[in-house]
Amino acid sequence: MTAMQSAPSPRQAAVSRVAAGASIEDTAQHFNIPVDRLRRWVGARDDDGASGNRTRRGKQATILDLAEHTGLSKSVVSRALRGQYGVSPDAQARVAAAVEELGYVSNAAAQNLSAYRTNTIGVLVRDASAPFYGEMQSALQKRGSTLGQRVFITSGALDNNDERRALEDLIALRVDGLIVCSGRLPLKEVKRFSTKFPVVVAGRPDIDPAVDSVFGDEDEGARQLADHLVDLGHQRVAVFQPPTTVSPILHRRIEVMRYRLEERGAEALVVATASPDEARELLSGLPSGVSAVMCPNDRYAAAVLLELRTGARPLSVTGFDGVGGLASALIDLTTWRQPIADIGAAAVERLLHLVTHRNAVVDHLAIAGRLHIGTTTAPPA
Repeated sequence: MTAMQSAPSPRQAAVSRVAAGASIEDTAQHFNIPVDRLRRWVGARDDDGASGNRTRRGKQATILDLAEHTGLSKSVVSRALRGQYGVSPDAQARVAAAVEELGYVSNAAAQNLSAYRTNTIGVLVRDASAPFYGEMQSALQKRGSTLGQRVFITSGALDNNDERRALEDLIALRVDGLIVCSGRLPLKEVKRFSTKFPVVVAGRPDIDPAVDSVFGDEDEGARQLADHLVDLGHQRVAVFQPPTTVSPILHRRIEVMRYRLEERGAEALVVATASPDEARELLSGLPSGVSAVMCPNDRYAAAVLLELRTGARPLSVTGFDGVGGLASALIDLTTWRQPIADIGAAAVERLLHLVTHRNAVVDHLAIAGRLHIGTTTAPPA
């Protein structure tokens, strides 16, 4: 028996008829739909279906758009969005599909209907207690204040759902735009906002055609660190790699390091590890031929250095980021220092450009960092 499928909504049927060659006027009369409304529907379809390497932004979908798209009443759509009782599974599924298709973000309609700016910027940071995110938060706030903007900052340290809700809460506060600084939140979640609302991703090397981004040139930093070890004479190097579920950014850094080492003729031994403490415990199991360790960030490197103080064999150690107390001259860690102040300033400036130029072409800016050669690396013994 074939499963029954729900009938298409009036909007879907009308748009499909126009796509098949019928005129907008005849279709509007056939479905008893105002001509201007049908033109808007057809235009929305064309905008959503546009392809290419660059994306332009449109108007944020409202709850009325969801109702029109699904053929349901506004009250049913509202109850479905809130997860309340009395909504059939079919209606719930249609609303969920419309939310995804139209890029609806709850509580955002009022902001997009306003005709004036609030001169406020919403900032999401993953965890302000981490040195990288703490310094990024300060850089964003400093540049925003200099340009006359109020900066609202929130954190989504718990999980992806918490970060998504934090973004929606910022929009509800009527900010002019969002800066997202999180290496964990999936890009598809960020894109739910960026196609309809000014958004810049800061400090994360993303080059998606739907999201503006400003970041340090991490690939170049990873290559420079690998080159440094090979130039010192290291031919067998352990690289500590967190899984993508822990951090896609740290995972990618190690991939670039590994590829560069192998490109230069050295052997890269990938060691999977989910935390600095685990990396510390895995040191004793490294093969005897390993003479250096590359870490995905300075926190991993600090844990490795702490373990090496217990009398383990000498190893060269590199970190990544060069921020906070771990950038101290007392540690003098060989690392690649992120240009955080420049990233923060450029992210704020880019966001304000998007606020005043809503149809601006998506752009990505990679800013050069600096290799710091400290005392934690030396030629192999």
